[in-house]
Amino acid sequence: MRRIITKLLICAGLLASVALPLQVGYAQASISELPIIENDAAVFQLISHKISAKLNKSTITLDSESLKASPLLMKNGNLYLPIKWLELAHVGKIMKSTKTNSYWVEFSPDHPTYFSTIHFKPDSPKLYTESNGKLTVLDDAQKILPPFMKNNTLYVPVSMLPRMGINYNWSQGTLQLTWSEMSAKVLHPVYTTEAGRITFSSLVQKGYGEVSLMQRLGPDGMLAVQDSKGSKTNDKSIKIGNREFNRVEFSVDLRPGPNPLQIHSSDNPSADIIVNRIVKDPSLIPVRYTHDTYANNLVFNKPTQGYLRVQAGEAIEISGSVITEYIQSLGLELMKFQNGDYQTSGNRTVVQINENREFSGSIAINEPGSYLIKILSLDVFVGGESSPYSSEKWAEIAVEVLPKGK
Repeated sequence: MRRIITKLLICAGLLASVALPLQVGYAQASISELPIIENDAAVFQLISHKISAKLNKSTITLDSESLKASPLLMKNGNLYLPIKWLELAHVGKIMKSTKTNSYWVEFSPDHPTYFSTIHFKPDSPKLYTESNGKLTVLDDAQKILPPFMKNNTLYVPVSMLPRMGINYNWSQGTLQLTWSEMSAKVLHPVYTTEAGRITFSSLVQKGYGEVSLMQRLGPDGMLAVQDSKGSKTNDKSIKIGNREFNRVEFSVDLRPGPNPLQIHSSDNPSADIIVNRIVKDPSLIPVRYTHDTYANNLVFNKPTQGYLRVQAGEAIEISGSVITEYIQSLGLELMKFQNGDYQTSGNRTVVQINENREFSGSIAINEPGSYLIKILSLDVFVGGESSPYSSEKWAEIAVEVLPKGK
Protein backbone atom coordinates (compact mmCIF):
# COMPACT_ATOMS: atom_id res chain seq x y z
CA MET A 1 0.00 0.00 0.00
CA ARG A 2 1.30 3.37 -0.90
CA ARG A 3 1.77 5.55 2.16
CA ILE A 4 -0.91 8.19 2.51
CA ILE A 5 -0.51 11.53 4.19
CA THR A 6 -3.84 12.43 5.70
CA LYS A 7 -4.62 16.12 5.78
CA LEU A 8 -7.77 17.65 7.18
CA LEU A 9 -8.73 20.40 4.78
CA ILE A 10 -10.78 23.07 6.50
CA CYS A 11 -11.27 26.79 5.99
CA ALA A 12 -8.61 29.44 5.52
CA GLY A 13 -5.59 30.21 7.70
CA LEU A 14 -2.00 31.66 7.30
CA LEU A 15 1.41 32.38 9.23
CA ALA A 16 4.72 34.02 10.64
CA SER A 17 8.25 34.59 12.00
CA VAL A 18 10.22 31.39 12.60
CA ALA A 19 10.50 28.72 9.93
CA LEU A 20 9.95 25.05 10.66
CA PRO A 21 13.06 22.97 10.10
CA LEU A 22 12.82 21.04 6.86
CA GLN A 23 14.12 17.48 6.84
CA VAL A 24 16.04 16.75 3.69
CA GLY A 25 18.16 13.81 2.54
CA TYR A 26 21.66 13.03 3.70
CA ALA A 27 23.14 14.12 0.38
CA GLN A 28 22.15 16.96 -1.90
CA ALA A 29 23.13 17.85 -5.42
CA SER A 30 24.76 21.21 -5.84
CA ILE A 31 22.21 24.02 -5.99
CA SER A 32 24.77 26.24 -7.71
CA GLU A 33 24.36 24.37 -11.01
CA LEU A 34 20.64 25.13 -11.15
CA PRO A 35 19.12 28.28 -12.71
CA ILE A 36 17.87 29.73 -9.42
CA ILE A 37 16.13 33.10 -9.63
CA GLU A 38 15.38 35.57 -6.84
CA ASN A 39 11.73 34.57 -6.73
CA ASP A 40 12.42 30.86 -6.09
CA ALA A 41 11.43 29.84 -2.56
CA ALA A 42 12.41 26.16 -2.88
CA VAL A 43 13.97 23.54 -5.14
CA PHE A 44 12.55 20.02 -5.49
CA GLN A 45 14.87 17.53 -7.15
CA LEU A 46 15.81 13.88 -7.51
CA ILE A 47 19.31 12.96 -6.33
CA SER A 48 20.71 9.76 -7.80
CA HIS A 49 22.54 7.21 -5.61
CA LYS A 50 24.36 3.97 -6.39
CA ILE A 51 25.77 0.99 -4.50
CA SER A 52 28.33 -1.30 -6.13
CA ALA A 53 29.29 -4.64 -4.59
CA LYS A 54 31.05 -7.86 -5.54
CA LEU A 55 30.13 -11.32 -4.39
CA ASN A 56 31.45 -12.37 -0.97
CA LYS A 57 33.36 -9.09 -0.45
CA SER A 58 33.07 -7.28 2.91
CA THR A 59 33.10 -3.79 1.39
CA ILE A 60 30.62 -1.89 -0.76
CA THR A 61 30.84 1.43 -2.59
CA LEU A 62 28.06 3.88 -1.80
CA ASP A 63 28.24 6.62 -4.41
CA SER A 64 32.01 7.30 -4.26
CA GLU A 65 32.60 6.17 -0.65
CA SER A 66 33.92 2.73 0.31
CA LEU A 67 32.16 1.21 3.36
CA LYS A 68 32.63 -1.96 5.37
CA ALA A 69 29.53 -4.15 5.22
CA SER A 70 28.35 -7.73 5.38
CA PRO A 71 28.94 -9.35 1.99
CA LEU A 72 26.69 -10.03 -0.96
CA LEU A 73 25.90 -13.78 -1.07
CA MET A 74 24.62 -16.35 -3.55
CA LYS A 75 22.21 -19.07 -2.35
CA ASN A 76 20.60 -21.68 -4.59
CA GLY A 77 21.59 -19.59 -7.61
CA ASN A 78 19.93 -16.44 -6.27
CA LEU A 79 21.55 -13.23 -5.03
CA TYR A 80 20.91 -12.07 -1.47
CA LEU A 81 22.02 -8.87 0.23
CA PRO A 82 22.13 -7.91 3.92
CA ILE A 83 19.10 -5.83 4.81
CA LYS A 84 21.44 -3.55 6.75
CA TRP A 85 22.68 -2.14 3.42
CA LEU A 86 19.43 -0.16 3.26
CA GLU A 87 20.28 1.51 6.56
CA LEU A 88 23.85 2.28 5.45
CA ALA A 89 22.38 3.94 2.36
CA HIS A 90 19.85 5.93 4.45
CA VAL A 91 16.99 4.33 2.52
CA GLY A 92 15.32 3.33 5.75
CA LYS A 93 15.77 2.17 9.31
CA ILE A 94 15.98 -1.55 10.08
CA MET A 95 13.94 -2.68 13.09
CA LYS A 96 13.69 -6.05 14.82
CA SER A 97 10.91 -7.62 16.89
CA THR A 98 11.88 -10.54 19.10
CA LYS A 99 8.19 -11.04 19.94
CA THR A 100 7.22 -11.82 16.35
CA ASN A 101 10.69 -12.94 15.20
CA SER A 102 10.52 -10.46 12.34
CA TYR A 103 12.50 -7.62 10.80
CA TRP A 104 11.13 -4.61 9.05
CA VAL A 105 12.25 -1.61 7.05
CA GLU A 106 10.86 1.76 8.07
CA PHE A 107 11.50 3.70 4.87
CA SER A 108 12.77 7.27 4.94
CA PRO A 109 10.17 9.87 3.87
CA ASP A 110 12.45 11.01 1.04
CA HIS A 111 12.63 7.49 -0.44
CA PRO A 112 9.76 6.76 -2.85
CA THR A 113 8.23 3.30 -2.41
CA TYR A 114 4.82 1.67 -2.36
CA PHE A 115 5.37 0.63 1.23
CA SER A 116 5.86 2.72 4.35
CA THR A 117 7.11 -0.44 6.10
CA ILE A 118 7.78 -4.04 5.04
CA HIS A 119 8.03 -6.94 7.51
CA PHE A 120 10.14 -10.03 6.79
CA LYS A 121 10.44 -13.31 8.68
CA PRO A 122 13.50 -15.51 8.23
CA ASP A 123 12.76 -18.57 6.05
CA SER A 124 9.27 -17.30 5.14
CA PRO A 125 8.32 -16.49 1.50
CA LYS A 126 5.64 -14.04 2.65
CA LEU A 127 5.47 -10.34 3.45
CA TYR A 128 3.71 -9.07 6.55
CA THR A 129 2.19 -6.07 8.26
CA GLU A 130 2.21 -5.65 12.04
CA SER A 131 -0.56 -4.46 14.32
CA ASN A 132 -0.66 -4.64 18.13
CA GLY A 133 2.31 -6.94 18.22
CA LYS A 134 0.83 -9.43 15.73
CA LEU A 135 1.86 -10.11 12.13
CA THR A 136 -0.67 -10.36 9.31
CA VAL A 137 0.22 -11.75 5.89
CA LEU A 138 -0.12 -9.35 2.98
CA ASP A 139 -2.50 -11.46 0.89
CA ASP A 140 -2.15 -9.32 -2.23
CA ALA A 141 1.68 -9.48 -2.20
CA GLN A 142 3.50 -12.02 -4.35
CA LYS A 143 5.59 -14.61 -2.60
CA ILE A 144 9.29 -13.89 -2.39
CA LEU A 145 12.43 -15.99 -2.13
CA PRO A 146 12.70 -16.75 1.60
CA PRO A 147 15.06 -14.46 3.55
CA PHE A 148 17.58 -16.22 5.79
CA MET A 149 19.88 -15.45 8.73
CA LYS A 150 23.67 -15.68 8.60
CA ASN A 151 26.12 -14.33 11.19
CA ASN A 152 23.20 -12.69 13.00
CA THR A 153 22.31 -10.76 9.83
CA LEU A 154 19.09 -11.00 7.82
CA TYR A 155 19.61 -11.53 4.09
CA VAL A 156 16.81 -10.66 1.66
CA PRO A 157 16.57 -11.55 -2.04
CA VAL A 158 17.90 -8.96 -4.48
CA SER A 159 14.80 -9.64 -6.60
CA MET A 160 12.77 -7.87 -3.88
CA LEU A 161 14.55 -4.53 -4.41
CA PRO A 162 12.35 -3.06 -7.20
CA ARG A 163 9.35 -3.35 -4.86
CA MET A 164 11.33 -1.19 -2.43
CA GLY A 165 12.03 1.54 -5.02
CA ILE A 166 15.55 0.30 -5.89
CA ASN A 167 16.73 -0.88 -9.31
CA TYR A 168 19.51 -3.43 -9.68
CA ASN A 169 21.83 -4.83 -12.32
CA TRP A 170 24.04 -7.94 -12.00
CA SER A 171 26.84 -8.02 -14.57
CA GLN A 172 30.33 -9.52 -14.67
CA GLY A 173 30.35 -10.34 -10.97
CA THR A 174 29.28 -6.88 -9.83
CA LEU A 175 25.89 -5.89 -8.42
CA GLN A 176 24.81 -2.29 -8.89
CA LEU A 177 21.86 -0.77 -7.06
CA THR A 178 20.47 2.58 -8.18
CA TRP A 179 17.71 4.76 -6.77
CA SER A 180 16.71 8.40 -6.45
CA GLU A 181 16.31 10.39 -3.26
CA MET A 182 13.57 13.01 -3.12
CA SER A 183 15.08 16.29 -1.95
CA ALA A 184 13.28 19.51 -0.95
CA LYS A 185 15.57 22.46 -0.34
CA VAL A 186 14.14 25.69 1.10
CA LEU A 187 15.89 28.74 -0.30
CA HIS A 188 13.81 31.43 1.44
CA PRO A 189 12.25 30.10 4.67
CA VAL A 190 10.97 33.52 5.76
CA TYR A 191 9.54 36.44 3.77
CA THR A 192 8.54 39.85 5.07
CA THR A 193 6.27 42.15 3.06
CA GLU A 194 3.78 44.99 3.43
CA ALA A 195 1.76 43.73 0.46
CA GLY A 196 -1.58 41.98 0.86
CA ARG A 197 -0.58 39.30 -1.64
CA ILE A 198 2.70 37.57 -2.39
CA THR A 199 3.93 35.68 -5.46
CA PHE A 200 6.90 33.33 -5.42
CA SER A 201 8.02 30.24 -7.31
CA SER A 202 9.68 26.84 -6.99
CA LEU A 203 11.94 24.86 -9.28
CA VAL A 204 10.64 21.29 -9.63
CA GLN A 205 12.43 18.44 -11.37
CA LYS A 206 10.41 16.27 -13.70
CA GLY A 207 9.54 13.02 -11.94
CA TYR A 208 9.41 14.56 -8.47
CA GLY A 209 5.63 14.82 -8.51
CA GLU A 210 3.15 17.67 -8.52
CA VAL A 211 3.61 20.41 -5.93
CA SER A 212 0.86 22.68 -4.65
CA LEU A 213 0.55 25.52 -2.15
CA MET A 214 -1.10 24.78 1.19
CA GLN A 215 -2.02 27.01 4.12
CA ARG A 216 -1.09 25.50 7.48
CA LEU A 217 -3.96 25.57 9.96
CA GLY A 218 -2.45 24.21 13.15
CA PRO A 219 -4.62 21.43 14.62
CA ASP A 220 -7.02 21.76 11.65
CA GLY A 221 -4.36 20.42 9.26
CA MET A 222 -3.81 22.22 5.96
CA LEU A 223 -5.93 23.84 3.28
CA ALA A 224 -5.11 23.93 -0.40
CA VAL A 225 -4.84 27.42 -1.85
CA GLN A 226 -7.53 27.25 -4.51
CA ASP A 227 -7.51 30.41 -6.54
CA SER A 228 -7.53 31.21 -10.26
CA LYS A 229 -4.18 32.84 -9.55
CA GLY A 230 -3.10 30.24 -7.01
CA SER A 231 -0.47 28.41 -9.04
CA LYS A 232 0.92 28.44 -12.54
CA THR A 233 3.48 26.15 -14.20
CA ASN A 234 5.88 27.54 -16.75
CA ASP A 235 5.24 25.55 -19.94
CA LYS A 236 8.87 25.96 -21.02
CA SER A 237 10.98 23.21 -19.46
CA ILE A 238 14.48 23.91 -18.17
CA LYS A 239 17.11 21.29 -19.05
CA ILE A 240 20.22 20.79 -16.92
CA GLY A 241 22.31 17.93 -18.33
CA ASN A 242 20.00 14.92 -18.47
CA ARG A 243 17.54 16.44 -15.99
CA GLU A 244 14.45 18.51 -16.73
CA PHE A 245 12.84 21.13 -14.48
CA ASN A 246 9.75 23.31 -14.47
CA ARG A 247 9.22 26.52 -12.57
CA VAL A 248 5.91 26.63 -10.68
CA GLU A 249 4.59 30.02 -9.55
CA PHE A 250 2.30 30.54 -6.54
CA SER A 251 0.24 33.52 -5.40
CA VAL A 252 -1.66 33.82 -2.12
CA ASP A 253 -3.50 36.50 -0.16
CA LEU A 254 -1.96 37.30 3.20
CA ARG A 255 -3.44 38.02 6.60
CA PRO A 256 -1.63 40.50 8.86
CA GLY A 257 1.18 38.96 10.86
CA PRO A 258 2.53 35.44 10.31
CA ASN A 259 1.32 33.32 7.40
CA PRO A 260 2.57 29.69 7.63
CA LEU A 261 2.58 28.01 4.20
CA GLN A 262 3.76 24.75 2.75
CA ILE A 263 4.75 23.97 -0.81
CA HIS A 264 3.34 20.49 -0.60
CA SER A 265 4.14 17.28 -2.46
CA SER A 266 2.14 14.15 -1.67
CA ASP A 267 4.29 11.32 -0.28
CA ASN A 268 7.49 13.31 -0.93
CA PRO A 269 9.36 15.91 1.17
CA SER A 270 7.67 19.31 1.19
CA ALA A 271 8.92 22.84 1.89
CA ASP A 272 7.68 25.03 4.77
CA ILE A 273 7.91 28.79 4.53
CA ILE A 274 6.54 31.70 6.55
CA VAL A 275 5.41 35.03 5.18
CA ASN A 276 5.18 37.92 7.65
CA ARG A 277 2.86 40.70 6.54
CA ILE A 278 3.63 44.06 8.13
CA VAL A 279 0.63 46.39 8.49
CA LYS A 280 1.25 50.05 9.30
CA ASP A 281 -2.42 51.08 9.60
CA PRO A 282 -4.60 48.32 11.19
CA SER A 283 -7.78 50.32 10.54
CA LEU A 284 -7.47 49.55 6.82
CA ILE A 285 -7.73 45.77 7.34
CA PRO A 286 -11.27 44.35 7.09
CA VAL A 287 -12.53 41.34 9.05
CA ARG A 288 -11.52 38.18 7.19
CA TYR A 289 -14.49 35.94 6.33
CA THR A 290 -14.15 32.30 5.35
CA HIS A 291 -16.78 32.64 2.60
CA ASP A 292 -18.73 35.55 1.12
CA THR A 293 -21.98 34.02 2.40
CA TYR A 294 -20.72 34.39 5.97
CA ALA A 295 -20.04 38.07 5.37
CA ASN A 296 -23.75 38.46 4.56
CA ASN A 297 -24.85 36.53 7.66
CA LEU A 298 -22.45 37.90 10.28
CA VAL A 299 -22.13 41.64 10.94
CA PHE A 300 -19.66 43.11 13.43
CA ASN A 301 -20.21 46.24 15.49
CA LYS A 302 -16.97 45.68 17.40
CA PRO A 303 -14.35 45.42 16.17
CA THR A 304 -14.91 47.03 12.78
CA GLN A 305 -11.50 45.93 11.52
CA GLY A 306 -9.78 42.60 11.06
CA TYR A 307 -6.44 43.43 12.68
CA LEU A 308 -5.91 44.73 16.20
CA ARG A 309 -2.94 45.82 18.25
CA VAL A 310 -3.60 45.57 21.96
CA GLN A 311 -1.62 45.35 25.18
CA ALA A 312 -1.41 42.13 27.17
CA GLY A 313 -4.45 41.68 29.39
CA GLU A 314 -6.58 44.24 27.52
CA ALA A 315 -10.14 43.05 26.87
CA ILE A 316 -11.19 42.77 23.22
CA GLU A 317 -14.92 43.36 22.75
CA ILE A 318 -16.61 41.33 20.03
CA SER A 319 -20.22 42.15 19.21
CA GLY A 320 -22.62 42.26 16.28
CA SER A 321 -25.60 40.45 14.81
CA VAL A 322 -26.34 37.20 12.98
CA ILE A 323 -28.89 36.93 10.20
CA THR A 324 -29.05 33.12 10.04
CA GLU A 325 -31.91 31.97 12.29
CA TYR A 326 -30.73 28.44 13.13
CA ILE A 327 -27.58 29.74 14.85
CA GLN A 328 -28.28 30.30 18.56
CA SER A 329 -24.72 30.93 19.74
CA LEU A 330 -21.20 31.52 18.49
CA GLY A 331 -17.81 30.27 19.65
CA LEU A 332 -14.70 32.40 20.09
CA GLU A 333 -11.51 30.35 19.79
CA LEU A 334 -8.03 31.75 20.32
CA MET A 335 -5.04 30.57 18.29
CA LYS A 336 -1.46 31.57 19.13
CA PHE A 337 1.37 31.50 16.61
CA GLN A 338 4.16 29.35 18.00
CA ASN A 339 6.62 26.75 16.70
CA GLY A 340 5.91 27.77 13.12
CA ASP A 341 2.12 27.37 13.19
CA TYR A 342 -1.06 28.54 14.92
CA GLN A 343 -1.99 26.43 17.94
CA THR A 344 -5.14 26.45 20.07
CA SER A 345 -4.69 28.58 23.20
CA GLY A 346 -7.12 28.16 26.11
CA ASN A 347 -10.74 27.07 26.02
CA ARG A 348 -13.42 28.13 23.58
CA THR A 349 -15.70 30.97 24.74
CA VAL A 350 -19.42 30.57 23.96
CA VAL A 351 -21.37 33.75 23.15
CA GLN A 352 -25.19 33.54 23.13
CA ILE A 353 -27.37 35.24 20.49
CA ASN A 354 -30.39 37.10 21.90
CA GLU A 355 -33.93 37.41 20.53
CA ASN A 356 -32.83 40.34 18.34
CA ARG A 357 -30.16 38.12 16.74
CA GLU A 358 -27.43 40.12 18.50
CA PHE A 359 -24.35 38.86 20.32
CA SER A 360 -21.80 40.43 22.61
CA GLY A 361 -18.71 39.02 24.31
CA SER A 362 -15.08 39.70 25.05
CA ILE A 363 -11.77 37.95 25.19
CA ALA A 364 -8.50 38.95 26.90
CA ILE A 365 -5.04 37.74 25.90
CA ASN A 366 -2.45 37.85 28.65
CA GLU A 367 0.74 36.90 26.83
CA PRO A 368 2.41 38.94 24.05
CA GLY A 369 2.53 37.37 20.60
CA SER A 370 0.63 36.91 17.33
CA TYR A 371 -2.89 35.51 17.60
CA LEU A 372 -6.04 34.72 15.66
CA ILE A 373 -9.53 34.97 17.11
CA LYS A 374 -11.72 32.51 15.22
CA ILE A 375 -15.47 33.17 15.20
CA LEU A 376 -17.20 29.81 14.93
CA SER A 377 -20.69 28.44 14.64
CA LEU A 378 -21.33 25.87 17.33
CA ASP A 379 -21.34 22.22 16.28
CA VAL A 380 -23.54 21.41 13.31
CA PHE A 381 -24.07 18.14 11.45
CA VAL A 382 -21.47 17.72 8.72
CA GLY A 383 -21.58 13.92 8.23
CA GLY A 384 -18.85 11.36 8.70
CA GLU A 385 -18.67 8.33 10.96
CA SER A 386 -16.10 9.43 13.54
CA SER A 387 -17.06 13.10 13.95
CA PRO A 388 -20.51 13.75 12.46
CA TYR A 389 -20.74 17.14 14.20
CA SER A 390 -18.28 19.98 13.78
CA SER A 391 -18.12 23.74 14.05
CA GLU A 392 -17.59 25.99 11.04
CA LYS A 393 -15.24 28.94 11.03
CA TRP A 394 -17.14 32.01 9.84
CA ALA A 395 -14.54 34.72 10.31
CA GLU A 396 -11.24 35.58 11.96
CA ILE A 397 -9.56 38.61 13.51
CA ALA A 398 -5.77 38.85 13.65
CA VAL A 399 -4.35 40.29 16.87
CA GLU A 400 -0.87 41.46 17.79
CA VAL A 401 -0.52 41.48 21.56
CA LEU A 402 2.15 43.85 22.88
CA PRO A 403 3.76 43.75 26.34
CA LYS A 404 2.06 45.96 28.89
CA GLY A 405 3.15 49.59 28.65
CA LYS A 406 4.13 49.40 24.97
